[in-house]
Amino acid sequence: MSAAAGYFRPGDSWLHRRNPVTKLLALFWVIFAAFLLPPPALPVLVALLAVAAASTRLLRAVIRNLRIPALLFASILIVNAFFFPGARDVIARLGPLAVSRDGLSFGLISAGRLLVAFSASILFLYTTLADDLLEALVARGASHRIAFVVLSAVQMVPRLQGRAASILEAQQARGLETGGSLRRRVRALVPLVGPIVLGSLIDVRERTFALEARAFGARPGRTAYRVVPDPAVDRLLRWAIVAAAVGVVVVANARPIG
Repeated sequence: MSAAAGYFRPGDSWLHRRNPVTKLLALFWVIFAAFLLPPPALPVLVALLAVAAASTRLLRAVIRNLRIPALLFASILIVNAFFFPGARDVIARLGPLAVSRDGLSFGLISAGRLLVAFSASILFLYTTLADDLLEALVARGASHRIAFVVLSAVQMVPRLQGRAASILEAQQARGLETGGSLRRRVRALVPLVGPIVLGSLIDVRERTFALEARAFGARPGRTAYRVVPDPAVDRLLRWAIVAAAVGVVVVANARPIG
């Protein structure tokens, strides 16, 4: 995984071939629906995301990358189950703590909504090349500065991971011990943090100079060497997503949110 590509996994699936703006609108719709539709819609959204990921052969990769947010999901569930304010319907007691039905239900709904948001975001990053996203946004009239901020956000974590891996290998070549006890591992972080921070600042400075040399802020008459395809099916899909968003608002206002 290169920093320039971000989290993108090359492929030729139906989702890879969609225009980045179409996929971005779909991502917003999924998150929008997860937080506005009634709770019974959450399993449907999870199933749709699983089918989409399986059809692109990325289901295993998406599940593997949910390990870290799984800690967040578990904490939300546990905290609400034991400490939900005003809960009276107690299911079980563990000493001074009590598991309430209201807290457990609220925790499951909150964790489910975050699960949908994380899964959709990971699938979007895996099937969307960052450079194509930037060019597609600029082609739709978005500010090139805002588009570059989006591109930088997508590439930030892979850049830091690559830099950290390089620094770690260099420090290990110099005799730094990174294994063993927890105390030794914590001490090994000290010679890593400094180079990562300084390297990131230098990287920002170099990218700023590169953008200035390429007349990043020049207006008008900007040209692009990348042409992102936008077939008719994508234009129809974008209208369908807008209509679906209106439908979500109608359903959310017709029924109380759980």
